[in-house]
Amino acid sequence: MDLYSAQSSGRLWSVVALGLLGFFVECPARKVCAQTRGKPQQVAVEGCVARDVHSRHFLIHTDLSLGKANDLLERLEAMLVPMAAYWGQPLHGTIECYVIHNLDEFPAVAVAPAGVHAVRTFGGATLMEAKKEGKRQVAKSIVCSSARFEVLQHEVVHAYCHQTFGRLGPVWYSEGMAEMGRFWTAGETAVRAEPREIEFLRSHPPTSLAETLSLAQVTGDCWQNYASRWALCHFLSSNPNYSRQFRQLGRGILAGKDVSFEQTYAATMRPLCFEYLFFLQHIGRGYRVEPCAWNWKKKFACLQAGQIQRVTIAAGRGWQPAGLSARSRMRYAYLAAGTWQIAGAPEAVDPNGDHEGRGRLVGALLNDYRLGPEFELGAKGSLQVETGGDLYLRCRNTWSELAGDRGHVTVSFQLPGECQTACDAPSGGGQ
Repeated sequence: MDLYSAQSSGRLWSVVALGLLGFFVECPARKVCAQTRGKPQQVAVEGCVARDVHSRHFLIHTDLSLGKANDLLERLEAMLVPMAAYWGQPLHGTIECYVIHNLDEFPAVAVAPAGVHAVRTFGGATLMEAKKEGKRQVAKSIVCSSARFEVLQHEVVHAYCHQTFGRLGPVWYSEGMAEMGRFWTAGETAVRAEPREIEFLRSHPPTSLAETLSLAQVTGDCWQNYASRWALCHFLSSNPNYSRQFRQLGRGILAGKDVSFEQTYAATMRPLCFEYLFFLQHIGRGYRVEPCAWNWKKKFACLQAGQIQRVTIAAGRGWQPAGLSARSRMRYAYLAAGTWQIAGAPEAVDPNGDHEGRGRLVGALLNDYRLGPEFELGAKGSLQVETGGDLYLRCRNTWSELAGDRGHVTVSFQLPGECQTACDAPSGGGQ
């Protein structure tokens, strides 16, 4: 979390520390970003071996073993590469970190009081200062963290943004992106949030976008709000329908430009809200946003008598548009050819799926961004619906286990020749 001000020279650490305590009355916080003044001096004491290790971009003061400290450096340097690429700016300066395993024996005078309090109380803090170097104003961050790497990762995101851009942005963005850093693993895009956060996001009524984006929010409120901020940032940064705009929005925020979420997504707010709620309903550890993104560009059409509509449906993806606007009380014949394989299954299956129903071809209808219940199709049969809509299909599997699924099938729909035109107007199922 962050408690940021452009100037810190006139602040007493006792005042800052007391101010931080006020954030935790109603619900416990995780981390705090505060401010520091001056550079703490390392002091050795009996019973604690505090060492300095450094790399190109980091200086770490720690009581961890040399091997563990060097491992931290490697992981932080690896994390910095995609961060700098994402925000389009290399880190300015060196990030200084106090990574403390045993706080009771670590030389207390080496760390600012607010940092000690943060590590002891909720895991870590990023202490921030802005100072003049000649005519330039330079931002400096000092991270104080427990030895839990996820805490250190969260704080390093704050430190990078502060030192590189001199600002963090609104709470929803700064803490949401820092939480993304907390869960970051090289080459991994799947959800890795903690079980309690996943359970909260799935089982509780979703926090509205207006509430999540509110400028009245404060850092350090409660873990439930942190979970909502992370979920929004993870979704927007991972979904190809919205990720490009989200990156531009973030760069604008950190550059101090007059940008906003509402302006950025004004033209796509309805599909965005639909997809975000869908993400929250199905989120789980291992869920990947990108293969579950909805294709809003596909055109839907009504079938004429005798006409055939063909579509290829891939395993390992979410709902995919069939291109068919199904009308009520019309009966469509369908045939699905090909095989696909569920990850971990011994062999491929046809669209009827296995004995547990995994790998079965299923469908659902979308009407005005309202998704109807899932229904079974299989390899061959007929489809008749009571209420029309745009037809979407998928290979059934648990949403968090789609990544390893392979293969595709081709599905053909036909309106029998003796029928009249299936519809006289589009159903408006998508946009």
